[in-house]
Amino acid sequence: IEKVDLTDGQYSYHHAKILGQHNHLALDPWNQQTVYYIDQLWRINKAFIADMQLNQTESILQIPDSTNQKLVPERVNLCLQFVSMEMAVVTDGAGKLHLINTGNRGESSTKWTIVYSHDVLDDSKPFSLTYTVYHREGETHSVECLCSYVVETNEEQKEKYKTSFLTVLEWISISSEDNKAWSLKRHRRLYGRKPFDYAAFDQSGDCLIVAAESEVEFVYDSVKPVVVTENVNVNASNTAPESCPEYTWNQNAEDVNIQFTVPEGTKKSDIYMTLTHNKVNFGIKNGKVLLEGMLHGFVDVDGSTWIMEKQMIELTLSKQSGESWQAVVIGDNRGEMTLDPAVVEEIHQRLAGLTSYEMNPDPEKTDNQPFNAQQLEECDAFPDDGFGLLRIDGNSHKITHKTNLGSHQWLFQSRLEIDQPPALCLRHDVDGLMIQPQNTVKESETPWHHTATFNAFGYVQASKQQRRFSICAPDSSYVAICDCVRHIYIYRQPTAILSPLRNRKTGQEVGAVAKQQLVSLDAVNNIIGIQVTNDYIFVTTENKLYCITVKSAVV
Repeated sequence: IEKVDLTDGQYSYHHAKILGQHNHLALDPWNQQTVYYIDQLWRINKAFIADMQLNQTESILQIPDSTNQKLVPERVNLCLQFVSMEMAVVTDGAGKLHLINTGNRGESSTKWTIVYSHDVLDDSKPFSLTYTVYHREGETHSVECLCSYVVETNEEQKEKYKTSFLTVLEWISISSEDNKAWSLKRHRRLYGRKPFDYAAFDQSGDCLIVAAESEVEFVYDSVKPVVVTENVNVNASNTAPESCPEYTWNQNAEDVNIQFTVPEGTKKSDIYMTLTHNKVNFGIKNGKVLLEGMLHGFVDVDGSTWIMEKQMIELTLSKQSGESWQAVVIGDNRGEMTLDPAVVEEIHQRLAGLTSYEMNPDPEKTDNQPFNAQQLEECDAFPDDGFGLLRIDGNSHKITHKTNLGSHQWLFQSRLEIDQPPALCLRHDVDGLMIQPQNTVKESETPWHHTATFNAFGYVQASKQQRRFSICAPDSSYVAICDCVRHIYIYRQPTAILSPLRNRKTGQEVGAVAKQQLVSLDAVNNIIGIQVTNDYIFVTTENKLYCITVKSAVV
């Protein structure tokens, strides 16, 4: 297999993360018993399962101009990705992108044809292919390609981004009206101050989804000029820019208290109030309406009142139930919620025994010992800048959804559905949570959905210090953790056991156990690629390809 190592000039953290973890096996999502690889002669080869045996065909396609392209300085690994049942994209790592019509890959006699081949970046810059997606609108066929590479910053960039290297994402749009003649339609570019962990398009090709330690921003668009402005989080609501609230309010289990400031000279006789169990109309006669509309909850009319002192009015609404209110009046965002002083005091009292003005004031004390950062293990660390998940609109160049993931470390990514972006696994406490980005997102909904949980997987992966790849099956039945050499750990989801186990201390019964199995390969070379299906694990070194059957309880 053709393998390109990083050069002495590709030494940064950006290079290691973006270019150093290349997977040399490509799985066909539409034919999941088939994998592909590129050999040292730049030929695309196919291997597949038939009659429970691993078979290999003759080379399918010769990637052009290999002799000259291999001489390009600081070239990177070749990439192959399938974008539809009949289309694929290949990049040669030296600057060229090839769009290929593969025909129906389920048929053995189909011939692959290159329909587009160009240096898509300025100065034929070498790049790695990160993600591709195919979509169609009417008669227009489009392929979106996300290419990545690393550049050293100039003085202006170094001053702005405070880093010596930048991760660059090139968004290349190729289109055709007849599915035969293809051309470059649009070119966009984004900069990242830190390398990303995850980057993919939604299925429409309109949005870019990125998980990274810092935000990425558009710096170029061949169709629409990029306006450099501060990103505004529009995920929460379409409220106006921040201003002083028109009233403040707080609540406890019994009451909701609302405070208003009225103009100087206002008298008690100028105030009116109409109150029912679920509606309020409160304001100044021949003046401003202070509060009007449907209340968030039911109130006791007789127990509700208001008082006035100078320019301050406090309206007290007596709750019929102790549930918490999200707002005073439904749809009224003019007020600002504050904490009740009694609630604040109660919180302080609860925290008093857990906090100190000194760092670890009594480390020898065994009872109620305060938390210390020294208790953290290396696998518990998370980036200082904060880890975030972004959804970026490709036309407006704006971040439409942003979630700060804090200490939820990125563990791995894996494709669960053909028509969805890859899912990403995030660590939550000691567990691994599979998060699936959605294609269609309503304004009031989150674009990320939790689909599966791998119990204790955060610590399972952290214990594998020689780990190179992690990937899970499309049905989330297991995760394969691949070492650099020889070993593959298969972490299975909990399955029922014949006789329940009982915890001696707590008495709790355990009816299911998650098993971990080890596969040792007869290989001495490094593992450089892995792909998984629900039934098989494909693993490759530089000169051997293995297939492991995992559908049964015994590997």
